[in-house]
Amino acid sequence: MKYLPTLFVGVVGYVLFLVAALYGVSFTLGGLLPDPISIPHAPPALALLVDVGLLLIFGIPHSLMARSGWKKRWTTIIPSAMERSLYVLIASCILLAMFWCWQPISGVIWQVNGLAVRVAIFGVCLAGWSLVVLSTFQIDHFELFGLRQTWQALRDQPQPQVEFRRPVLYRIVRHPMMAGFLLAFWATPTMTVDRLVFTLGMTIYILVGVTFEERALRRQFGKTYAKYQADVPQLIPLPRKIHSFIWMKLKGASSGSAATMRR
Repeated sequence: MKYLPTLFVGVVGYVLFLVAALYGVSFTLGGLLPDPISIPHAPPALALLVDVGLLLIFGIPHSLMARSGWKKRWTTIIPSAMERSLYVLIASCILLAMFWCWQPISGVIWQVNGLAVRVAIFGVCLAGWSLVVLSTFQIDHFELFGLRQTWQALRDQPQPQVEFRRPVLYRIVRHPMMAGFLLAFWATPTMTVDRLVFTLGMTIYILVGVTFEERALRRQFGKTYAKYQADVPQLIPLPRKIHSFIWMKLKGASSGSAATMRR
């Protein structure tokens, strides 16, 4: 019975995450799913303030709750097995509120009209979301969203220890999940003003969040993570070896051209 609250938070948090993820995909594809609440559209200036406020309401708590100091204090109040699930539940609720209360702002930054190109761009967006999902399973999907911790608690087993691993996607970039989000957010054939506000806000959040996360990982794994940083790029999948290979080819071609001219 003592683990029922942990089980409840774990299951509800995961279900809300799935709903929030669906609304996130819908949002980036142009609003395919209906909003369950009807919010009147505000004038542009007020709409901008609302949208920026929603981004801050998501970004600040989401970042603070991910820090080790917060987790230590938080787990003095709640069971440690519930910590991750409660984080997922709160973040999912804030995300849903953001998608449902988001205010459109008139004005188009860019628009692609060709059907084939629009389809291709939406394909890139969906590829980004696919990368996000695949990245979660490359590490531990159920631990990431708190279900494994809940299951271990129900079985009275110790919580799993965090290990440093380098699955396939994480050998290409250090943060494939964040790279997938960036693809999904920026790949749109119609970039409206409010969509640009959302995309810029989430991009800043991702870059700041990755910086803090990497500091924590360096403290946790030391030289192992420092070497990983040196070997694998952060977000753009262009390893240094490929860069060096391209540079050597270009240098060789340049030398060959110079030799031909001397002859």
